[in-house]
Amino acid sequence: MKYLKYITNGALFALLLAGCSDDLDNKPVVLPVSGDEIEFGAAPGGFTDVNPESRTIYDVPAGSTFDNYQLLNIKWQYGIDQVRVYCPEGAEGFRTADYTVEATDASSGSSTGFLVKNGETGVRWGNTGKPHNFYAFYSLGKIDEGLQTGTTVTATIPTGQEGGKLLTYNNDGNEDPNGKFKIITPDMSFCMMAGKGTWTPGTDKNVALTFTPIVTVLDVLINGPKEDDVEFMNIVSVSVRSKSGKNIVGTFSYDLANESYNFDATDQSHTAASIATVQTIIDNNPVRLEQNQQLNVKFFLLPRDIKEGDLVVSVLTEGGVVYSKTISGTSTSGGDGVLGAGLITRIKTPKLGGQEANNWMSQIPDNALFTQLSLPGSKNSFAYRVDAGYDPQTGLSKFYQALPPLGINATVETTTQFDEGIRVFDVHLNIDRRTPVVYAGGANVSPQITLATVLNTLRAKVNPNNETASECAVVFLNYVNDGYTVSEWLPMVMDALDSWNSSNGGILTTLDQNTTMGDVRGKVAVIINLQTSDRPTGSAPVNYINNFSTSVQNTSIVSAPYSSGATVRIQNLQQCNNPEITSGETPYVYKGKGIGLVPYFITRENKLDGASFDLIETKRNLMKELNSEIAQGGQNLYINDLSGFCVTKNQSSTGYLNYDAYVCEDYWAFGTRYRWSSVDGESGGPIYDYANFPLDESDYVGVSSSAERPEASSNYLGKKWLVTAGNDLGNGGNTCLFAELFNGEAVTEYSSLVGGLRQPLGIVLMNFAGVATVDASNRSYAVQGIRLPGLIMMNNFMFPLKTGTTTTRSSSDTSYSKEGNVWD
Repeated sequence: MKYLKYITNGALFALLLAGCSDDLDNKPVVLPVSGDEIEFGAAPGGFTDVNPESRTIYDVPAGSTFDNYQLLNIKWQYGIDQVRVYCPEGAEGFRTADYTVEATDASSGSSTGFLVKNGETGVRWGNTGKPHNFYAFYSLGKIDEGLQTGTTVTATIPTGQEGGKLLTYNNDGNEDPNGKFKIITPDMSFCMMAGKGTWTPGTDKNVALTFTPIVTVLDVLINGPKEDDVEFMNIVSVSVRSKSGKNIVGTFSYDLANESYNFDATDQSHTAASIATVQTIIDNNPVRLEQNQQLNVKFFLLPRDIKEGDLVVSVLTEGGVVYSKTISGTSTSGGDGVLGAGLITRIKTPKLGGQEANNWMSQIPDNALFTQLSLPGSKNSFAYRVDAGYDPQTGLSKFYQALPPLGINATVETTTQFDEGIRVFDVHLNIDRRTPVVYAGGANVSPQITLATVLNTLRAKVNPNNETASECAVVFLNYVNDGYTVSEWLPMVMDALDSWNSSNGGILTTLDQNTTMGDVRGKVAVIINLQTSDRPTGSAPVNYINNFSTSVQNTSIVSAPYSSGATVRIQNLQQCNNPEITSGETPYVYKGKGIGLVPYFITRENKLDGASFDLIETKRNLMKELNSEIAQGGQNLYINDLSGFCVTKNQSSTGYLNYDAYVCEDYWAFGTRYRWSSVDGESGGPIYDYANFPLDESDYVGVSSSAERPEASSNYLGKKWLVTAGNDLGNGGNTCLFAELFNGEAVTEYSSLVGGLRQPLGIVLMNFAGVATVDASNRSYAVQGIRLPGLIMMNNFMFPLKTGTTTTRSSSDTSYSKEGNVWD
């Protein structure tokens, strides 16, 4: 392990209080005048080959390579980088000011620069008969507070350290599109530095300020896949984590006068700051790392002691596989350990490979609240076959997935949704001879899969024998209306759960606002979706949602009560327009370019309430609205259901309207006084566009969507009642096209949540989880089923998760051989 100083002798640069001349030694001594504004000049303190157009970035010095560099230069970006300067002896009211670094004369070949004040006034001299002390801090934009009335500054190092460009270099440190070294350029504003200087009366007014880095830097070089493994891997993110739960990022204070740190702001907060992550997704695409290539990322960490073997570097690949390496070394006390303030520690990983089990949840701290997590899930999880003969114009697709969720009944498939990182599964249960069995694609799954089989398989996934459990799973159980009411269905489901739980104690678990990740490792949380107010009774620990809306037409976020007493907020609009069906031929309505075929229900809502015909846009807005709710810090359970279908030219897909009008009239036969009679000329259908509905609903005393009408009476005499039928249909459509359109929208949305916009995402369900493309009807659909879950998984490591009372332990200590190196 080597420490790499930023520049020779550890000095970053000197700011000289001078004019713009490079030849300072030949100038006569000029004494300052009290009250005058101080002009700061900047001269190099070890820079080499400074390029005035380059940012404050690391640079491999001449004579060094990426393989062997011992130090790194740092360069300014003139006109952009900013600092704050404070002088406690300065003139009253003018002791602090903010400055921008500018170049003095780039054409001269010198790197001398100067500071230009950002405001109307800069720091001014106080009593020039007394010494002056100067303190400065870079980067100005990362100061939370400080250096205005005292020498202490407060700043924050974030969990998610968003990178910049992806650059490719050769071993000499020169940009080369064919080079083997890929670099995610770091955000150098987190390379925080403290500047100090003194001025003694009687000396020249040019005062040197020496800047020194005060944060710790971990420089990680990741090797590509092994020669006998895959040709390449898609890297989603790289993280560094404290196995003991010690905070390595967060808010800290630094007193520039006595060079002391204070970490109380982070250590006393209820957030998990024990992990830092660099996202490696550029332009919505993960970094492709091939054999014999290397990827370089840099972490900025709190400058504090770390115990030997406590830090783990982890690489998250698409599909949720995590490769980890423990950093060995001694404590940083005395400056001779793994990490040191102002120093870089370089880590080279073994080549990627040798890890098959999906284990991304192993990186989540045990004390992180479960409500803080972002969980990728699959909708209609067992509807996983794709009908190649499906007609995208008129058909009703029965399939929402392409991979088996857990491998049950799998034949030639080599992977599962779980193996690709999916942790939430949506299961429909029918009853066969009082046994709950999985129902998908319009029928019971064949060969039959019982609820017990689903739970047995999940138990083996999340709680493998002789291994430390790191993962968990959530399973939604949904009622199938096939001969039993909900009230009859529920006890049979609970009997099966009770029976399974009696033989598998400690696996099923409940979830509430206090549940932590440590509480659910190796466990399965069953959530029963109930359209009624029924409540399950039995011995098995289960969760349930009452009054769960199964409508496919929810154009607003819906609420439902959860068993813990919390509220569930759900976005689950399913029935959407089809922008690829552009025929306006009757009887199907077409609403314009880019919108295409629309369902009947929205034509009615548009006519009555002005709702948008573009339901894909509506669903996108609802997705964002729910994300905004989560960002407000609510304690609800959030389900963002991104699944759905585009309607096809099939009345069961679009829905339609048949209508009959009735009038209440006198009727004396058989002792009955009043009756409802059909109104001539006011019946018809089917209609697919409410704009073509020939009747005015305001002419009717009531409208119902079934043949049921109120009992005829004098209250309705002479009044008309309208009965409509069929307009609530939406029994499927093109699920492949929808996934291509909307999963792409979701990738864009979640990719935009960077920096301070990072937040929990809740449970996110989707079509075709775990596959990049789906082939159907002689067409390949890019469904983003690998990219989207990868973004959701990575999000857990990009901001500080709120924590509960669980004592943090390493869930993955024993899963690593050779101090955590599973690459070997």
